[in-house]
Amino acid sequence: MIGRLHYERDFKNLRINGKTAKRGFLSVVFSPSDSSSGGIRVAFAVGRSVGGAVVRNRIKRRLREALAKMITKNKLVPNGDYLIRVFPEAKNKTFICLAENLENVIEDLRKDHG
Repeated sequence: MIGRLHYERDFKNLRINGKTAKRGFLSVVFSPSDSSSGGIRVAFAVGRSVGGAVVRNRIKRRLREALAKMITKNKLVPNGDYLIRVFPEAKNKTFICLAENLENVIEDLRKDHG
């Protein structure tokens, strides 16, 4: 199950301890979880420049589903907190394109994290 980030302290931790990877129209900030909390928590930053509310929510739903599929297919998704930033180029991308881009960015972070 994927949790959601919503506390200021969590975002502050990402700013201080997070590692960032960017590919194309996605940027992901990742901070590994400590041994006590575990799990995966995610927040999305999709600005108005990407599109109206319908477009922004569609992209968030697609990315959340893509992340869930990565986890269920036993892709190596490190436990921790993720802030996924979406840039305007993502506006008309298909689910497959969004999913592949997200997988590539998380793979970059996984390699860096060890």
